[in-house]
Amino acid sequence: MVYLIVGLGNPGEKYSLTRHNVGFRVVDRFSHQYGLTWRNSSHLSWAKGKVKGKQVYLLKPLTYMNQSGEGLLYFPRFHLFCEGTLIVVHDEMDFPPGVVRIKKGGGSAGHRGLDSVIETLKRDDFLRIRVGIGKPLSREKAIDYVLGIPEGEEKILLDEGEEKAVSALSSILEEGWERTMSRYNARES
Repeated sequence: MVYLIVGLGNPGEKYSLTRHNVGFRVVDRFSHQYGLTWRNSSHLSWAKGKVKGKQVYLLKPLTYMNQSGEGLLYFPRFHLFCEGTLIVVHDEMDFPPGVVRIKKGGGSAGHRGLDSVIETLKRDDFLRIRVGIGKPLSREKAIDYVLGIPEGEEKILLDEGEEKAVSALSSILEEGWERTMSRYNARES
């Protein structure tokens, strides 16, 4: 079984520490933990290797969040999106900072990065690891909020959430997504 783990975020140092780049940071932490080396093109960064006895590809679309799906088109083994198990890691405003939940299938709940992935791949049945970032007081401030850099206690909670997401990915590879989902979602209730 091949696993494709896609982290969503925006390319460039300017965005690296923002709330919106949780997906990128999680796959970076995962690659570091398992010693996977990144390859870069202008539209996609990817790494591959064996983790827990499974073939794993990590992908970071470099086409900005709202065009995340377009970046995936540049993956040299694009056909694997039909054959492998797809997991997308992304930020989630509906949960407090650091809360991690796992979901299989469904819509995007307005997340434009997910919208783009769903539109490009013509499927929405994939696993999602959603890392809570909290939400602004008013909807009008959503863009500034997701592109903001957390500080203090919020940053600590978000770091812990990113580590939990890495552990969840490892658990999915070792124990399967159903067992991992019930454990992580129950823990976060």
